[in-house]
Amino acid sequence: MKENRIRMSRQERQAQILKVAMEIFVDNGYKGTTTAQIAEAAGISEVTLFRNFDSKREIFLQGVIPILTETLEESLTIEDSETPQKALERFLEDRLSVISENHGVVRLILMENQMNHELSDIDFIKTIGDLIQNGLERIGFKIINEDFTIRLIMGSILSFLFLPARDECAVKEFAGRLANMIDATSKTREV
Repeated sequence: MKENRIRMSRQERQAQILKVAMEIFVDNGYKGTTTAQIAEAAGISEVTLFRNFDSKREIFLQGVIPILTETLEESLTIEDSETPQKALERFLEDRLSVISENHGVVRLILMENQMNHELSDIDFIKTIGDLIQNGLERIGFKIINEDFTIRLIMGSILSFLFLPARDECAVKEFAGRLANMIDATSKTREV
């Protein structure tokens, strides 16, 4: 194999490898993907691959964590002129967009988290739930039934994997209705 000789910074090379790797992971799954396949698709040797990443696991995690947690944390904030409900609507719209843009990767993460023993030490679902719960508190929601609310949000967002809505107006309307529902449940007492 002839190595791609284009000069890239370390960050550019890592981004290139991650982009290619995530496409292969989506097609083949974690177990079905080898570092040799990733290197070949990136036009580099495995030696170059391992100069940039320590393992296939590291490549996988560096590819999925920004999609799952970093963008989630960034979107669960409240701006100066925003009400908690508007912040929640914005967050929901953002998450639905992330699901649409990264449809294959999100499915991959959910499948691998449940079936792959190499990644069993990382509970992506719990991490996402905890981030949502902390974010709701940060934007000012006082949730009465946390478990119900987190399940409602996560289930609604994940439903877009199976019933996608590409129409921005439909997504905005859905996010608004869900935010209204969550706001109403945050004001009611558990029985």
